Amino acid sequence: MSRIPKKYMNTSFFHIMIQGINKEYIFKEEKDIKKYIKIIKETKEGIALQIVAYCIMNNHVHLLIYTNDKQCLTKFMHRTNLMYAKYYNNTHKRVGYVFRDRYKTQPILYEKHLYNCIDYIHKNPVKAHICSECSEYKYSSYNHNLFEEKTQISQNIREYINSKKFEDENDEIFVLLENEEKQEICENVIYEFLLKNNIKLEEIQENKELLVELINNLKTEYKISYRMIQKNIGIGRETLRKLYQQCQ
Repeated sequence: MSRIPKKYMNTSFFHIMIQGINKEYIFKEEKDIKKYIKIIKETKEGIALQIVAYCIMNNHVHLLIYTNDKQCLTKFMHRTNLMYAKYYNNTHKRVGYVFRDRYKTQPILYEKHLYNCIDYIHKNPVKAHICSECSEYKYSSYNHNLFEEKTQISQNIREYINSKKFEDENDEIFVLLENEEKQEICENVIYEFLLKNNIKLEEIQENKELLVELINNLKTEYKISYRMIQKNIGIGRETLRKLYQQCQ
């Protein structure tokens, strides 16, 4: 279970990420997402915390939680994951772990971090190319709050979202989740590119024009590191740098 370092114990906002084991889809159907939302509603009853923002994807979940009692956070996440794992294994006729490492916790330490985190959560479906606008995705808090929090914090968050005065995302404050999120984005972009151009990964190294286009896309639009591109397409970093420079 994710432990909260003592130096972060003075914060009340926490960014939680829950991921499927081996990055598997753990929300395969709409009914799975609806079940997870129902479980969250049930488990948070009587627990002193608020769901400030959320986004439920096919293989992971982001939650932004407010609580002044860290034990409440631990209790809530344990109950939620346990209940969903039982439902998922029973429904899909499987056994074993459903979630990877229980969950991850990132404390929110200052106001800009808080609002950047909200943007980051809501932009997940856009980055995954599921939709072009945050407002098009049904299973996030961008359009509405399914948990009907009627507090000043929730009201302030709704006003912020409605204002659309979002700051540019600062990747440096998401060190905890960056590599996993970037890896997923990198894999999706490469997959879609290969599909669009009807070419296999092992063939693209021989097609310089397409290779340069793909590298430029990964670097310019998605800020993927050379190290991660190398890992996914099998070309050395120095070669990648030279190819990318041709686009500049």
